[in-house]
Amino acid sequence: MKKTFLFLILVLSIITIQAQEGEKDNIETIFKKPTKIRGYIVSITSLTPLNGENAYMSGVQVGGIFNDQFILGFYQVHIENNIFEDDNSFINSDLDFDHKGLLLGYIFMPKRIIHFNTNVQLGKGDLDIYNHDINRWTYDDFIFVVSPSVEMEFNVAKFFRVGIGANYRFAFDVDQIENYNNEDFSDFGAFVSLKFGWFK
Repeated sequence: MKKTFLFLILVLSIITIQAQEGEKDNIETIFKKPTKIRGYIVSITSLTPLNGENAYMSGVQVGGIFNDQFILGFYQVHIENNIFEDDNSFINSDLDFDHKGLLLGYIFMPKRIIHFNTNVQLGKGDLDIYNHDINRWTYDDFIFVVSPSVEMEFNVAKFFRVGIGANYRFAFDVDQIENYNNEDFSDFGAFVSLKFGWFK
């Protein structure tokens, strides 16, 4: 009986040592290889103040969802309605604005019918003003835009989600057009998104 007990202790000791050595081989990291990757495309419509007027912007997002929660993709948004210049330097002129770039995000509890996500857009923006009197464009074609957002999503179907959210647009390097600066193009916004993809 004593020999059997000692044998069991020896076997358990060997198993424990091997398990500890196995744990040492598996280094813990912040970023792990995804076990599930899903693709999607999004149509976005947003409303935001721009130059003292309401700007209607539309855009698209294309990207991947990793392990049901991590978002990595690309986006592009563009103003749809005419924004008229109210600055004396640009009488009878229209304003055009867009930005595009990288999208990063995280989805909380994606299997729930109603859940939330947060993401940030990091991109390059273009600001153009067209003067009708002289038929000439004025450009500021390298604006940096950072736009974090919070969104509530609804799982309508396994391939379709609808989102409602709010964001804030930070504009940087607005310095090529007279009388305009970063604050003129930084503001809150609200948006609706229609998402089509492989979410299962």
